[in-house]
Amino acid sequence: MAKILSPRHVAIIPDGNRRWAKRRGFPSWRGHFEGAKRMEEIARAAVDLDIKYFTLWGGSYDNLTKRSKGEIIVLNRVYKELVRKLLKDKTIHENKVRVRFLGEWPKLLDKGVVEAIKRAERETARYTGYEHSYLIGYNGDREMLDAMNRLLKTGHGRVTAPLLKSYLWTADLPPVDLVIRTGGEPHLSNGFMMWDARDAQLYFTDKFWPDFTKKELILALEDYSHRERRFGR
Repeated sequence: MAKILSPRHVAIIPDGNRRWAKRRGFPSWRGHFEGAKRMEEIARAAVDLDIKYFTLWGGSYDNLTKRSKGEIIVLNRVYKELVRKLLKDKTIHENKVRVRFLGEWPKLLDKGVVEAIKRAERETARYTGYEHSYLIGYNGDREMLDAMNRLLKTGHGRVTAPLLKSYLWTADLPPVDLVIRTGGEPHLSNGFMMWDARDAQLYFTDKFWPDFTKKELILALEDYSHRERRFGR
């Protein structure tokens, strides 16, 4: 295998859970649980591959406000189980992985799930080996509007790039180097990390998220290794 250049910050848009389930004749909720298992595997793989910052979009604001009540109940169960497993995962604690959840999840998820997430953040808050961010209740357009509205209240006369960045939910994260999107079909992603990913390389795969394995992640990193990043120059 060729030498892999691991980007400092990899972000993933994991799409295709429901289509994965439909293709196999399963109810859609099965796809969400399979997708959660894949999140665990890929998060561990990110550590193995020495990716310092790893961000995964666990669910949009629209997912948690516009889908059926039944599906939202399932998503709450999926998140709670994911957090439970994260807290027990040796990879997290042995490698000092800080886990954070960004987005509007505190006002959208069930109380028990919110408490579990806050516990995971507390228990890993001092870890400095790696940083894993899960975007839940997250839309990039809503993040940008929130930052701008808070900036307006401060009375700043001139907004600079560093100042705007400091008001984003992702303020503590470095720029994204590589965005991976699964699921194949063209899709509008609510301005996903529109500020942080503006100079990122993009990688698309037809694999549905539940089929995206560590091997697939390595393929994406190999592809990235052969690209020349010019940053518009």
